[in-house]
Amino acid sequence: MSEPTQPTTTDLAPSPAPVATVDLAVGGMTCASCVARVEKKLGKLDGVEASVNLATESAKVTLTQPVSNEELINAVARAGYTATVTDRTELRADDGAPAPDATSNTTAEARAERAPGSGTASTSESDNAGALLPNTDTAADTGPVGTSTAPDSATPPTPPPVFGQSQADRAEYLRTRLIVSLVLSIPVMALSMLPVLQFTGWQWVLAALALPVATWGAWPFHQAAFRAIRHGAFTMDTLVSLGVIAATGWSLWALLFGGAGELGMRMSMEFIPRAQGHQVHMYFESAAWVTTFLLAGRYAEARARFRSGDALRALLQLGATQATRVTLTSPAGSTDAVDVLDDDGAPLPDATRSEETVAIDALAAGDLFVVRPGEKIATDGVVIEGRSAVDASMLTGESVPVETGPGDAVTGGCMNTSGVLLVRATAVGAGTSLARIGAMVTDAQAGKAPVQRLADRISGVFVPAVIVLALATLAVWLLLGHPAQHAFMAAVAVLVIACPCALGLATPTALLVGSGRAAQLGVVIKGPEVLESTRTLDTIVLDKTGTVTEGRMRLDADGIVTWDAAEVEGGVGETLSDTIRDPRSSDRSRQPHHAFEDLSHPAPGLSGTQAAALALAGSVEAASEHPVARAITEAAKERLEQVPAVRDFSNHEGRGVSGTVSLDGTAYRVRVGRPAWLAEQGVDLPTQATDAVAAAQESGATAVVLAVDGVARAVLSVRDTVRSSSREAVAALRELGVRPMLLTGDNRRTAARVAREVGIDAADVRAEVLPGDKRDVIAGLQDEGRVVGMVGDGVNDAAALAQAGTRGLGFAMGSGTDVAIEAADITLVRADLDAVVTAIRISRDTLRIIKQNLFWAFAYNVAAIPLAAAGMLNPMIAGAAMAASSVIVVTNSLRLRSAGK
Repeated sequence: MSEPTQPTTTDLAPSPAPVATVDLAVGGMTCASCVARVEKKLGKLDGVEASVNLATESAKVTLTQPVSNEELINAVARAGYTATVTDRTELRADDGAPAPDATSNTTAEARAERAPGSGTASTSESDNAGALLPNTDTAADTGPVGTSTAPDSATPPTPPPVFGQSQADRAEYLRTRLIVSLVLSIPVMALSMLPVLQFTGWQWVLAALALPVATWGAWPFHQAAFRAIRHGAFTMDTLVSLGVIAATGWSLWALLFGGAGELGMRMSMEFIPRAQGHQVHMYFESAAWVTTFLLAGRYAEARARFRSGDALRALLQLGATQATRVTLTSPAGSTDAVDVLDDDGAPLPDATRSEETVAIDALAAGDLFVVRPGEKIATDGVVIEGRSAVDASMLTGESVPVETGPGDAVTGGCMNTSGVLLVRATAVGAGTSLARIGAMVTDAQAGKAPVQRLADRISGVFVPAVIVLALATLAVWLLLGHPAQHAFMAAVAVLVIACPCALGLATPTALLVGSGRAAQLGVVIKGPEVLESTRTLDTIVLDKTGTVTEGRMRLDADGIVTWDAAEVEGGVGETLSDTIRDPRSSDRSRQPHHAFEDLSHPAPGLSGTQAAALALAGSVEAASEHPVARAITEAAKERLEQVPAVRDFSNHEGRGVSGTVSLDGTAYRVRVGRPAWLAEQGVDLPTQATDAVAAAQESGATAVVLAVDGVARAVLSVRDTVRSSSREAVAALRELGVRPMLLTGDNRRTAARVAREVGIDAADVRAEVLPGDKRDVIAGLQDEGRVVGMVGDGVNDAAALAQAGTRGLGFAMGSGTDVAIEAADITLVRADLDAVVTAIRISRDTLRIIKQNLFWAFAYNVAAIPLAAAGMLNPMIAGAAMAASSVIVVTNSLRLRSAGK
């Protein structure tokens, strides 16, 4: 990094806000020292902070000052590597969010490499507005229905490259060299080991066979080493190249000038250099087999690294490539939404339909498309017609198809299994759920866990230290009076055995496999530092609604309790239906409003007063996003022919809502909320109201009271059922050593009932907590010394999720709001408590594999270098051991492909 230009007293000042983020594809890296070199060169640029990942061959760059793409690419080139900008996002200085006018010079192919199947690389507001799972409430019909606002391309789009294709290409490149080197190295080994096969002139044949291996076969190592040296760097390839050149050079000297080329000479082979005699020895077999072993290791490593992305690759390739776009046309020839759709967004019966097959890139938000059985859903959207079962198993890990109908959100990439669906697109391109998941996972993979940063720092000085150690080994052997060839081979063995391949791959490969597997099971881990937090997590706080319960409350048929004035102690003097008066009457105390005559018997099973109560409550609750409000609103729309509009709406956070409902020009003040809040507003609650509220709460329902013009008129109760998997998930959390707690704004009796049902102790229930106080509950637990995880899904959970992240983890349900998702450390695409258990298990398994890899990498070098320096390892054996170390680390990481089961 460049030296700071300001006094050290500024260290306490806040860090400069980022102005842009840049993703780079970096070519030519082979080990952790390469990573350190690239990071060092990028870090020398003012305002640049870079995190380089060896497994994904990428760099995540954060800019706090304006820096051009060319400067970044040139910096990587000065380190001896190649770079390509795959994505650049300009940020607003105030909050670090993408600027509305942010530009990106990303090519379609580069963006596709980042998130294949995500569609076009658009930075439009419509793309960025999509939630991780579509939010049907924010979808709007803009422009002609079924008509794309994006121009169709005259030429078909270039197919996006497969994620990790560079590793597959590298494996194929190495495979050819490996086969040739192996074919040539086998006779080299036979001639070197078995004197009986050493015919007259065998040593010259040996040289002819070994030299192509040591030059052409080892060319990838030589090329990388020369490139690094030209830029003043030392990498793992430097050690390999030096070792092969040294063994070959010594052998050529012995053959040409040392007497080993004499016809009729025989040579035996010893695996331990110190056991060799004083006869001049050739080491062509060491040069050939070090090359062959390392090529085999690199080939196996490249294949394994490609396989490590299988889970993420399968997820990203879910996206459809084509869509059947539908255009609706009215009898008058109009395609405007107002002319072809009814108030609920469904097509009008007289609208004609035309279909065309288009590339997925041609779809725009607001377009209609049809999905037939067996087809993938093209992009995120809302069903406006048809019913079917949608299989989202590859995206959420949920094996059972979900019944879907009009008004339900669907996610691009999921499979339609039965009926025909007509869908309105709500998000396209980079704004889709699939693309956002891919971006979040690849961003996480570009980061580093704290333990990896330690490994990188060690690797930065490791190669120069090994070169010094090899020279010291040579010098010590010579000073102790050993033959030069023994000293030389011990030094070569040190060079070859010490290569830090395994060290550089230990963390990124485990993170690549683990995060891909997590995404496959519906868990998106935002960064590698999250893995460290799961190890110490001891308490998890569960938001009740939408987490422990289904989160979809419904108003039961008997969920509306009303009463007549005569039944109320003290007598109010009128019934609910009499509360609504005719504005044309001068005596409003006697004549009922004629507008409610239509509501006298509007719905089966409801009395006139129940219908009136549902209409008034539904009108004010329609403007609220609370689950109770949505349940009442949905019931009103389903059971009543018409729901009046509301104005002057106010949301009293965690307490209730209020507004003015107008009927035929007359306005009435309506409040719906908690009994305690209404009492604070001066509303008298009769015995019938308190009894109805108590009965509802005792049965596990949530009850609210309706007050009209300051008089309590009805109690409406909604019910939310506990998820079938919640009890098993709570038990699993206890097995993981995590203490589950329940946090809710509902009343204590409802919370206690849910807690009993899922197995949470009564002492671990926090009920009647206002949204603003949820953060304080988390902070209080942290003050007690607990490492807390918070699971939530709403706007009112965002502060608590962020607080949990300060000393623990925030888990956001993917079905929740954008605010909650952005505040959380882990996003659960599958809205199920089982996903929390999966997230913790995969995170801990990934961290465990990382520690195993690092232990092996460090232990291997600590044990092997002294053996090589002591002359206990032939360079050929050292090469095999070094190659095996990298393969072992990558293979160990592949065990995570079955994690979370």
